[in-house]
Amino acid sequence: MGLDIFFKVLGGLGIFLYGMHHMSGGMQKMAGAKIKSIIGILTKNRIVACTVGVLVTAMVQSSSVSTVMTIGFVNAGLMSLKQALGVILGANIGTTVTGWILVLKIGKYGLPMIGLASIIFLFSKSDKVKTKVLTFMGLGMIFFGLELMSEGFKPLRTMPFFVELFHSFDATTGIGGVLAAALVGALLTAIVQSSSATLGITIVLASQGMINHETAVALVLGENVGTTITAMLASLGARANARRAAFAHTFINVIGLFWVISIFPYYLKFLSRFINPAENITEYIASAHTIFNVTNALLFLPFIGYLANILEKLVVEKEETVKSLTQLDERMLETPVVVVDQTKIEITKIGSEIISVFSDMENMLKNNLDMNSKEYQNILELEDKMDVVQGEIATINSKVLSLGVEPSIIKKARKNIAISDQYESITDYLKRIALIHKRLFDKEQKLSEKNLEDVETLHRSVVNFFNYVDTAYKNGNNNILVEATKKSNEISVAYRELRRKHLDRIEESEKSPLLITAYMDILNHYRRLSDHSLTVVEILNI
Repeated sequence: MGLDIFFKVLGGLGIFLYGMHHMSGGMQKMAGAKIKSIIGILTKNRIVACTVGVLVTAMVQSSSVSTVMTIGFVNAGLMSLKQALGVILGANIGTTVTGWILVLKIGKYGLPMIGLASIIFLFSKSDKVKTKVLTFMGLGMIFFGLELMSEGFKPLRTMPFFVELFHSFDATTGIGGVLAAALVGALLTAIVQSSSATLGITIVLASQGMINHETAVALVLGENVGTTITAMLASLGARANARRAAFAHTFINVIGLFWVISIFPYYLKFLSRFINPAENITEYIASAHTIFNVTNALLFLPFIGYLANILEKLVVEKEETVKSLTQLDERMLETPVVVVDQTKIEITKIGSEIISVFSDMENMLKNNLDMNSKEYQNILELEDKMDVVQGEIATINSKVLSLGVEPSIIKKARKNIAISDQYESITDYLKRIALIHKRLFDKEQKLSEKNLEDVETLHRSVVNFFNYVDTAYKNGNNNILVEATKKSNEISVAYRELRRKHLDRIEESEKSPLLITAYMDILNHYRRLSDHSLTVVEILNI
């Protein structure tokens, strides 16, 4: 009998958690673009930030996902600490939607829901339909898992050991009992890493009469604290602002726990005025969860600015913290669509810097500037920077590819990796041209006026072509392959003509071997710059 109980409870919990995973993952995929647009409306207005937190958490059905995502945005510098605090307060409210889903008494329909969804999934060829079906299947698993846990826990009501165990954290024994129950809820949630799972267990225990409604409410309050461990773990190794946001999440929920405990009997009486726990314990627990988080958010919202200032003094930035060069953070992988779109922003930033460095290159060659000039240093620094940026882009977008996301996001992630590689190659060839100039400068040699004019002509053509490609990429205009190919061919023709003329001039006069090879190498590097620009367009059209 003992094993039968254990298997049912363990199996039920596993199916419940797996169902939450599928439902949350499916809702994230369906709401991906909406999440991006919602985050985009964030302002310094704390009410807006809180509303965003509610909506995003309700969409993805996981406060852990939304808080970890928020910490990722803060760490990447995409969100301020004050905005993050508002979102976190909203996430606490949004997570209460799960409790209201569990209020639906459709446990017996969980297994048929799983069966129906499985059949549709197997015969469906549409990725969008499969995503929706998996979400529906996840919901069925949640209710079926609850049903299994309920059946597993039922025999425990008659076992003295378990009756005594549950009485050891009875919230009716006073503040000590409330604290003990809250601590149990916090520990269970920290271990399971899902407040939804522990909320489901609490509802099952209460509905089976194994714990009273007072203890159930105390457990839920503790679960609010336990769920903050996910954000704390996510902030490890992050920048100060991200750690401040994670700490604030715990602080807000702990303070909330203590103010409710201080008025616990009155809080329960207030709840009982609206819902009788003897008639509908699930709705009672869901109400307790929602009212607590809404009230706690309203209490803290006016003081977000003060809390942010205090946290900035308490949690300081570590000097040894290595800052990334992009606003990409692995914690953002909770929302892959945001990762791929932010990557494009990072690439377009580099595009603007490349255009600026093209101008530095022209000025350096034309005025024969030395190696201490800011123009020369800018060229070298951009190439070094792009090496790091490309690594960061490749790393996080490769992880997006392993997440099992929909094909459209996979396609964007692959293009991000490929295009960033082309931009890195462009900065590499710019550096090579600069190093050729350095070699000539060190040997006190200089291109002839005619050669310099030819290089400037080719330079302007390549710059105009790259600018054309980069602008099209920024604006999402992928229908330029024919025109881009034409422009690239014109540059190749110009390159071959300049090379031919140069070889003719060599026969007519004696020139330094270094000048001959340097000029040819510069021409060839500009041709390669054109080739890589065209490759960007070809990648966009894949």
